Amino acid sequence: AYNEGEEWVDALNAYLWDNYTVLRDYFSANIPSAKVMPLEGTYLVWIDVSALKIPVDELCERLLSEGKVWVNPGTMYGAESGKGYIRINIACPRSRLTEGLTRIKNTIIR
Repeated sequence: AYNEGEEWVDALNAYLWDNYTVLRDYFSANIPSAKVMPLEGTYLVWIDVSALKIPVDELCERLLSEGKVWVNPGTMYGAESGKGYIRINIACPRSRLTEGLTRIKNTIIR
């Protein structure tokens, strides 16, 4: 894999980047008050949801219980620095990502 996997890694990186742009564009069009942060070389995307005025832990619980979407609260990664943020994993098939984004929207916007 280290010696002959460059083509696969390049394809994976391109797919993940496309997933990121799908997520970024979806939030921009459907939940514009939530700000998607620039991707930092990973498949975990930070989203600033502070403008939604819903405590992050409550939002994550609602997304899980009502929307059946599991996101991580930013506080999981640092108490103060993660306040107001959620983190979404985009390393999945695009169909699953778009389904999850629809569920997120339907849970947040009633």
